[in-house]
Amino acid sequence: MLLIIIHYALFSLTLILTKLILKCCGSIFYIGARFGLAGALMMAYQYAWTKERFHIKKEHFWIFTQITVFGIYITYIIRFWGFQFMDSAKTMFLFNLAPFATALFSYFLLNERMSRKQWIGLFIGFIGFIPILMTSSSAEKSAGEAFLISWPEIAVLASVVSQSYTWILIRILMREASYSSTMINGLSMFIGGIGALLTAPFFEGIYPVTNTMEFLVLLILVTVIGSIVCQNLYAYLLTIYTATMLSFAGFVSPFFAAFYGWLWLNETTTWQFYASSIIVFIGLWLFYQDELKYIQRSDTIKVSEVIES
Repeated sequence: MLLIIIHYALFSLTLILTKLILKCCGSIFYIGARFGLAGALMMAYQYAWTKERFHIKKEHFWIFTQITVFGIYITYIIRFWGFQFMDSAKTMFLFNLAPFATALFSYFLLNERMSRKQWIGLFIGFIGFIPILMTSSSAEKSAGEAFLISWPEIAVLASVVSQSYTWILIRILMREASYSSTMINGLSMFIGGIGALLTAPFFEGIYPVTNTMEFLVLLILVTVIGSIVCQNLYAYLLTIYTATMLSFAGFVSPFFAAFYGWLWLNETTTWQFYASSIIVFIGLWLFYQDELKYIQRSDTIKVSEVIES
């Protein structure tokens, strides 16, 4: 359990490092540099250590294109734009929409059924986002509002939905076409990062960095922590815990972000944050109850089969 906490503590830390980076460089340029570097490292690892080659079948080109565009390019451009106007805890809290969005995509795209309890949990979870969305800082309001929700909030929520959709596509490639997650993520990160670097000059100038040394140090830190340590630690945790358990445990991330934001960025959290946290936690708990029971039942069956054999 300690490793799970360490994973989400480090994951939350990358959000704070990103906020510090965005103070000394343009967001699109940062996306290009971060994901271009991370993608190159992941592809180099696959080529040199796992000895796997890059071969994409023609029928999968469109899926890879969607993962690159929606999973990296669009997702992070709108996410980091919105993040510049919001505090760390609120941003990380909105990421908790991901399990609900992924469940809906799975329902409509993969025909995965949900129990009545899961639908109730889904509804309660969505209701839980209302209190925190009803509060907007002066910085958020300065970017504009639509139906009482600020554009930065809409941007972050849209990025979560976009990324949830790409996780479904990644799942399809891994299950039905046997592509490795390293290849899918590495290739999409690298191409998406290059696309961002080519886009940046049109909006931010040729080299939108005000402090090169600070930028490089923070870039290396966030790349190593986020794309190497967290990813490999998560892969290791999947050998011990279920993906459902790890997704549910991700609810602790906003609290780490709130602590880091208070410690390093002088950010404060409102009562709405805690009210939304309680409601969303109830929704998540209800949503995951039936799935956890199913996993436990499956594990029991497997154990009995081993004993009988």
